[in-house]
Amino acid sequence: MSNDNKASIIIYTKPLRRLLLIPVLCSCCISTFSQNTLRAIQDQFDRYNANNYQEKVFLHTDKSVYATGEVIWFKAYITNALFNEPSTLSKICYVEVINADKKPVLQAKIDIDSGKGNGSFQVPSSLRTATYILRAYTSWMKNFDPQFYFEESISIINPNKGPEIIATDNAAADDVQFFPEGGNLVYNLNNTIAYKITDAFGKGMQATGFIVSEKNDTVVKFSTEQFGMGTFSFIPLKGIKYHAIVRLQDTTLINALPEIYSSGWTMHVKDEGKALSIKIGCTIEKELNVYLFAQTRHSIKLAKVISVTNGSAVIIIDKSELDDGVSQLTLFNEDKQPVCERLYFKKPGRALQIKLDDVQEHYQPRNKVDINVTTAETNDNTTDADLSVSVYLTDSLQPEEQTNLLNYLWLTSDLQGIIESPGFYFKNSGAEVDKATDNLMLTQGWRRFKWEDVLKNTKPAFTFLPEYEGHIITGKISAKISGLPVTGIAVYLSVPGKNFKFSNTTSAANGSLQFNVEKFYGSRELIAQTSAADSNYRIFIDNPYSEQYNDRRISPVNLTPALSGAILLRSIGAQAPNIYQPEQENNFRLPVSFDTTLFFGKPYKQYYLDAYTRFPTMEEVMREYVKEVHVKKKDRNFRYEVFNEPYLSYFNDDPLVLIDGVPVFNVNKIIDIDPLKIQKVDIIAAKFFRGNQHFDGIVSYNTYNGDLDSYQLDPNSLVVEYDGLQLQREFYSPQYKTDQQLLSRKPDYRNVLYWSPGFKTMAGKNNLSFYTSDIPGKYFVIVQGTSASGYAGVATASFTVLPLKNNN
Repeated sequence: MSNDNKASIIIYTKPLRRLLLIPVLCSCCISTFSQNTLRAIQDQFDRYNANNYQEKVFLHTDKSVYATGEVIWFKAYITNALFNEPSTLSKICYVEVINADKKPVLQAKIDIDSGKGNGSFQVPSSLRTATYILRAYTSWMKNFDPQFYFEESISIINPNKGPEIIATDNAAADDVQFFPEGGNLVYNLNNTIAYKITDAFGKGMQATGFIVSEKNDTVVKFSTEQFGMGTFSFIPLKGIKYHAIVRLQDTTLINALPEIYSSGWTMHVKDEGKALSIKIGCTIEKELNVYLFAQTRHSIKLAKVISVTNGSAVIIIDKSELDDGVSQLTLFNEDKQPVCERLYFKKPGRALQIKLDDVQEHYQPRNKVDINVTTAETNDNTTDADLSVSVYLTDSLQPEEQTNLLNYLWLTSDLQGIIESPGFYFKNSGAEVDKATDNLMLTQGWRRFKWEDVLKNTKPAFTFLPEYEGHIITGKISAKISGLPVTGIAVYLSVPGKNFKFSNTTSAANGSLQFNVEKFYGSRELIAQTSAADSNYRIFIDNPYSEQYNDRRISPVNLTPALSGAILLRSIGAQAPNIYQPEQENNFRLPVSFDTTLFFGKPYKQYYLDAYTRFPTMEEVMREYVKEVHVKKKDRNFRYEVFNEPYLSYFNDDPLVLIDGVPVFNVNKIIDIDPLKIQKVDIIAAKFFRGNQHFDGIVSYNTYNGDLDSYQLDPNSLVVEYDGLQLQREFYSPQYKTDQQLLSRKPDYRNVLYWSPGFKTMAGKNNLSFYTSDIPGKYFVIVQGTSASGYAGVATASFTVLPLKNNN
């Protein structure tokens, strides 16, 4: 018996050892397979990001409520979406004011340098009282969803044009939405569901509600928390339908829940202090591996393999593994398909620290205000910073602004829709704020990409190129008779003037045109044409502004009789500068860095004709003075041959001939010009290459005013008005340094005491100085901007201007 036992042991020991090796080998294979799957998803994500650079735009405005006649001042901050640091890609920012019908009422292009620029709009008296949308974007951003554009509501008040009365059905306009955590509701699993209850304009509402089964059994009760949001959990039983009953102040709504699936996945994230607990549930009973990815602004911060047993798993991740801001937590199944996703927000730990010192509590009218501004990064290390500053009156008409550069970059820009009171999530702390923040993540989550594009290695097709040097002006050319696009036609674009701009291109297969034009300023005429021999074509220039709009309802302006005094004061304040300081109004200037170099650079020779004895004809001028140009005539037709300086000979083919930047294809028209209208002639005595064309030299004529001075354009030319970059308007702030200035009887009704889009600290310090006006009340100071290393920060303060004492 014992021998049999021993035999049994000997017989089974060796096979047992082999069996023990099998799970080890399987474990290694599974581990290798899992790691390969993890790496494959990461690689696909990295490749996608490498081809999908994105930008953000933020506008700092001086305030948000304007009377007609006032100026909207703003500064644009453009950052890359990945690091929230100043973007070096785009050099032009598009800014618009949009009405409720999605029609632009004001538009401008803003010059951008190192990710920053500034501009202004004067509010015309033609606009009626209403809420408008101020939006901003770059040309590159037009390739993506318009939800990426910066948008902010502003109010415009016109005492002579009240708001339109629009009848609305409040009950029908109220909105109730449910958002399963992770994405889907699944039968027989514990589901957490977030909800958001808002009015027609996205403002949260107080409400209570019940989830009721088809048998009218109340499954769960809920009540809204901050901003109409909240969560509840329940386990839906298979085969039973559920709906929600929501009770508002004056009505009751019945809403269906999102579709409930018989199989699928759930995810629930719980904040454990320094860590996050992620509970995963599924209807698959067998053991399997899934993959968790955490990415912040397109940068993968965490990738883990999770083993799911009996349909559940729990993983703990340290918050330090996640980056600041909004992170997406995405769960993939074994087939690399995303099955659950939700957002998590981590308050930014790194920010530019801005301190405002020496702000007094009270000031008298026309008193000087001095504020010491210091900027520092981590560990109180002072740093240079580029800031914008606004000081404005806050009252029943104008509230303190909630959106700023810091909360926009780290929160609002990475979420969908209207974020009510974004400052709440940054100014406050505690359990209530943490809960409200998580509710926000569950109800307004989105991402700047589609996983199907990532996993299919979809190559992006961009329609709009980044304007990293100047304007990119696009258009089309077609045959006049057939209307069909034409290919391979040389087209020339000019912005005439003393410092003219010129570009040329050849039409693509679909007749499209693209001109790269150096920066120019102000509203200018564009002249587009083909050569004189090509008169059978029609040219179109595209609208440079975006024609995509968000589906966003604009809330009406609610003006009550109690606001009449504040409205009157603003209306008088808007008119006073035109009466008392007309010389200070509408002062515009070119930027200091404006480049006046022409596209061909320094000419080989310049002839200022006033330095020479004037001849009566241009033919004589060219023959007698301009030695680098041979004037030839055949059958009453003139042509030029330009000296080829490198080879000490003359070209045989025609040069490019320009007048104030406009190409001239018939030299006879130059010969017919009165020489007294020409100020100078520039000569390029070498072959000149531009785009895919080359010219045998250049002969460029300039009139005295750069206005073509009676030169007749070809009748087939296209002439259109086109927005160049906006000229910079100067903000006027009066000084009260002397008794004469202090006692001046000129009223000072400014409600914006100070605006500076280019306030800079050197070695972390600068002094902010301005004078109060005659209007008493509470004033709000906001200073925000970025450091040299890209850290964003904001600081605020307030003070009160006391009423003027009556000495009588």
